[in-house]
Amino acid sequence: MKINDTNFHLRLGANFPIINDLFQKLYSDSPNKEEAFQLLMQSLVKNFENRSDFQKKRDLNRVSNPNWYSSEKIVGMMLYVDLFNIDFNGLKAKIPYFLDLGINTVHLMPFLDVPEFENDGGYAVRNYREVNPKFGSMDDFEALVTEFQKNDMNLVMDLVLNHCADEHEWAIEGRKGNPKYKDFFYFFPDRTLPNAYEKSMVEIFPDTAPGNFTYLPENDKWVMTLFYGYQWDLNYKNPMVLAEMIDIMLFWANKGIDIFRFDAVAFMWKEIGKFNQNLPEVHLLLQLFKLCGQIVSPGVAYIAEAIVAPDEIIKYFGQGLSQGDECDIAYNANFMALSWEAMATRNTNLLKKSMRAVPTKPRNTTWINYARCHDDIGFGFDDKLVTELGLNSLQHRLYILKHYCDGFNGSFALGQRFMIEHETGNARISGSMAALCGLEKALIENNVKEIQIAIKRINLQHAVILSLGGLPMIYSGDEVGLPNNYDYLNDESKKYDNRWLHRSKMNWSLVENIEDSPSAQAQVYKQLKQLIRIRKQTPAFADNNDLQYIDYENSHLLIYKKTDSQGKEVYVISNFSDYDTFFNSNVFENLKSTKLFNLLTGEDFDIQEINFISAYDILWLKK
Repeated sequence: MKINDTNFHLRLGANFPIINDLFQKLYSDSPNKEEAFQLLMQSLVKNFENRSDFQKKRDLNRVSNPNWYSSEKIVGMMLYVDLFNIDFNGLKAKIPYFLDLGINTVHLMPFLDVPEFENDGGYAVRNYREVNPKFGSMDDFEALVTEFQKNDMNLVMDLVLNHCADEHEWAIEGRKGNPKYKDFFYFFPDRTLPNAYEKSMVEIFPDTAPGNFTYLPENDKWVMTLFYGYQWDLNYKNPMVLAEMIDIMLFWANKGIDIFRFDAVAFMWKEIGKFNQNLPEVHLLLQLFKLCGQIVSPGVAYIAEAIVAPDEIIKYFGQGLSQGDECDIAYNANFMALSWEAMATRNTNLLKKSMRAVPTKPRNTTWINYARCHDDIGFGFDDKLVTELGLNSLQHRLYILKHYCDGFNGSFALGQRFMIEHETGNARISGSMAALCGLEKALIENNVKEIQIAIKRINLQHAVILSLGGLPMIYSGDEVGLPNNYDYLNDESKKYDNRWLHRSKMNWSLVENIEDSPSAQAQVYKQLKQLIRIRKQTPAFADNNDLQYIDYENSHLLIYKKTDSQGKEVYVISNFSDYDTFFNSNVFENLKSTKLFNLLTGEDFDIQEINFISAYDILWLKK
């Protein structure tokens, strides 16, 4: 028996009672629980046997370095394969581009087989074990993985757990009444139970997909569809669904996936009369996913895509005795939204107050820190904290919307409202980084001064996410300041979803000779490249659960301190306003010197009683 096989059996033996206990908590009354549990155990053995020696060796290395995904060395980029460079082969050809910028972790937006038209940008999966043929073949994907591994790069994959496409084989068979698959979904003969569910459900897309159930005229039945009518919710009350989805996860782990992003996890369990997010059973499911993954592929990490309130998102790392037993990584969505709030108001008070209210996360877990992504920006901050600052929460949100979407008060932004609440006027925001930071508008107007200010705003957003600790994730196109994409309006399958506004095709002509170009896009690229390089040289920017926000009365500044494992400190000072401001020397604690080292300029920073910082500037000051 190989040593790796011994380790597998030790892991399986040690964790079997926990798996069994979690399974029984969820499925004690299920008639097919024994069959499903047996399939799950067989899946673990089968998938470990299919795991390559390279992957098993990588697993052991990562087990001995459990914080590999929160190191200062790791920097990510998320992208759509086709928008980035056509297909898997095109993506492989751009590996030198990633390496030049400093990217070593790439999140591929959904690349599995989906229907051609209605597919929610890839989140309506038709076949979980096949790649989308427009990106290439499975052989092409495996060749891409091989090249990533040769260059010590990581791949992140979306695993859509809550729902599948109505064209999936399971849905087709379920619609026919196949006894194996009809219980993979929530079917109802009339509106009685759907109406009962609806009383405690929220609508995710009230404008484009109102309601949470879709009528099937050919069957005279209703099916649960929380997202779009062509995305059928999977029924995790059926243990066969869980066994199947874990097997799919392990299948892709063996294909070379390093990190799974579990999509829409908050919605995975439903109960009549209960709010349809964050139910306790969701956390039991995630513990099972992770535990099975750790047994077969212990070098893989897991992201919770749960865009919920801070006191709820922290639970996706695990709670109490299960602390650290769920996902390893979660999205720092509240910080992202509040950084845009701070930029709109030129005031960091709500950002600072909100961040101090976030509970401490478990050790060996981390955040994905990001400024933009494929999705909209929702301002789901805590109304209580807004009120404590003397603000009206609705009016404050409406002000932010006017700033980013209406050109209010001379705003620099070119965003658009997404999913408007017609009763209140509240909404979310779509728009690219360049559009929201003013670069697109300044370039249209050929305003040289505003171009430089906009570049500083973009640099500020990137510098913050790179210095918070955790896994910074750059959104593809932001590194070269791509503007909004208005062409989506000409596409029948996209024109009703303005999130395609910030899903632009990469403009590779901007990258040609970028190091020698004086263009605005080149400036954005070169400044980001420098930030990434310095981050990787600064151990304090790893996530050691050491982030300390520093109280200071200047409402335009965000100040925090990061400390490495040797006790070396870095102060980060960011000015979110469009004019110069100052800070006193008392922001620095227990200094024995009047000098700090400015990591961004490579020069000493002389501490004065009063220290000035320029508009939208950022300081990385090392003790």
